[in-house]
Amino acid sequence: MANIKAKISTNTNRVIAKTVSVASGTINLGDLGDIDASAKSDGAMIIYNSTTGKYEVKTEIQNQNLNIIGGTY
Repeated sequence: MANIKAKISTNTNRVIAKTVSVASGTINLGDLGDIDASAKSDGAMIIYNSTTGKYEVKTEIQNQNLNIIGGTY
């Protein structure tokens, strides 16, 4: 995981980010806390799972709430 440094200050019950920097290196999608990229493979897509509260990488998506609209050709 990348080395992330930040400086913050407080102002009447609020935390304000003054500066944020990310050290050189690679940050991957799976480094984010709300993404489960363990099943990543060629052709995979990301879908949100409200039960787990995470985005998940899937090669097959079976979800009754999913509508894919391809536009007009």
